[in-house]
Amino acid sequence: MTETRPGGRRHDLDALRVMSFGTLIIYHTSLIYGTKPWLLNAAEGSRLIDLISIGSHPWRMSLLFFISGLITTSLLKRKSIAQLRSERTRQLLLPFVLGILFVVPPQMYFSNPDAFSEVSYLEFCTLYLVSGAPLGHMWFLAYLWIYAFLWLLVLPSISRYLPKISTCFASSLQGAYLYLIPILFLAAIRLFLYPIFGETLIIATDIYSHLLYFSMFAAGALLMDEPRFWQEIDRQRWRSLGLSAISLLIITTIVVSVPREQWPDAIVTSMRILRSIFQWSAIIALLAFAARIANKPNRVVTYLNKSVLTYYVVHQTVIVIIGYYVAQAGMLNMHSFLPIAVAVTATCLVIGELQKFTMRYLKAMATKIATSLRIGAKPSSSGATS
Repeated sequence: MTETRPGGRRHDLDALRVMSFGTLIIYHTSLIYGTKPWLLNAAEGSRLIDLISIGSHPWRMSLLFFISGLITTSLLKRKSIAQLRSERTRQLLLPFVLGILFVVPPQMYFSNPDAFSEVSYLEFCTLYLVSGAPLGHMWFLAYLWIYAFLWLLVLPSISRYLPKISTCFASSLQGAYLYLIPILFLAAIRLFLYPIFGETLIIATDIYSHLLYFSMFAAGALLMDEPRFWQEIDRQRWRSLGLSAISLLIITTIVVSVPREQWPDAIVTSMRILRSIFQWSAIIALLAFAARIANKPNRVVTYLNKSVLTYYVVHQTVIVIIGYYVAQAGMLNMHSFLPIAVAVTATCLVIGELQKFTMRYLKAMATKIATSLRIGAKPSSSGATS
């Protein structure tokens, strides 16, 4: 099991972060072939393909926000609040703005090109920006920046109470309460808030998502340095794995057996509770097993972790563009699932390398210019006044 040494790097969290972002390529590619409407859909949807979404969507984004909270607390051991706020703004807000301007428009265009056949791409981009610039998948960057900003804003006011709050929180998540408290919370917001607000992914109206994801972020921030929590999830790792597997099996059986539009209210309610059980038990199982098997440096994880945010920013647009041209060739069927996923992965890796090369080049140029300016600013010794 990973030891929570102060200031030590948690390689298990790096591995989970890479894995969670990596599943997004499979998840978003699967949406092309599933039964739910998406940016791009194959002619025939498959309920079996829907199982990819069912098996990954409930826990993946929640885990990412939980990990972000963990990492925030870890970084505050060696950075000031002001430094971390500036770093998060640079890492999240800048890619968000660039993504809204340059990455989201192509996926909107290629997902429905017939609707814009009479306008140029530049005119389409203008219409896109004027219409309010939908966030697309950039919502994650915006939400994470907001949560980090709010946490760092209130932290000075609560810092003296934080150790006690964290200890009490970790102490409450022992035994059956490791599951009972979080699952009751998740089930409550699914049963009472989701039917009213839904998941809009619009910052001003997304009440359900904000309550869910900020709670995950805050929980991670509170539990990072609590050994009792990490010891407890390690002790219950097999129970978590079993609970997640059983709940997923029941969910899968219902989805495959009964079309969604035929579900009575009792099944809808049961599914929301089951998803909450699966969501939390899967998160606990992943955290616990990663702490055991991924607690050492790994060159592949280290390499991917450096560009994982770049992969996130570009992956969905790459999926839509590749999928569009596959559809134009008349080959958008189940046989193209794996080739598209592989092509998207390869494209993201190439873009990641280009991004790193560009950043190194710009940094070298900035250093060269700064050096030239310093040399030019030095006064000449022969021009000294008497």
